[in-house]
Amino acid sequence: MKYISIIILSVAIIACSATKKSSSKKEETEQSSVENKFDLSLHTKLFLIALEKERAGKSTEDFVPSDKLINAYDIKKLNDTYIINGFIKIKDSYQEKELTQLNIKTGSAVSNIVTVIVPLESINSFLLISGIDYFEIGEKVELKN
Repeated sequence: MKYISIIILSVAIIACSATKKSSSKKEETEQSSVENKFDLSLHTKLFLIALEKERAGKSTEDFVPSDKLINAYDIKKLNDTYIINGFIKIKDSYQEKELTQLNIKTGSAVSNIVTVIVPLESINSFLLISGIDYFEIGEKVELKN
């Protein structure tokens, strides 16, 4: 299991360094009005756009994502809370307590890359944390036999 975690983190590090970063800190794409203080992967931007559309007019705390959103972005339910897994690239100013205050769990860390579990209800606040440089949600992986 540790071997698989190391492989996943290695892929994340490579993906983080190879992914084109957003040139602006506030997304000004046609679809999204979600504010963020750090760069996001394209897949993460698409997720936020889809989430924003689906949550429109609904309470953040009572929001239940559709099966389509769950399957498209590998959203999971953990202790009655919908979550998304991902990787963050942290800055020197990073403070883990900012994440724990939002009920965001941290996992494995390699250098300045940390795995995170982000509750959907905390995603907008999470995007405003200043100690993070980059965020990428995990993607569903299917093993071939």
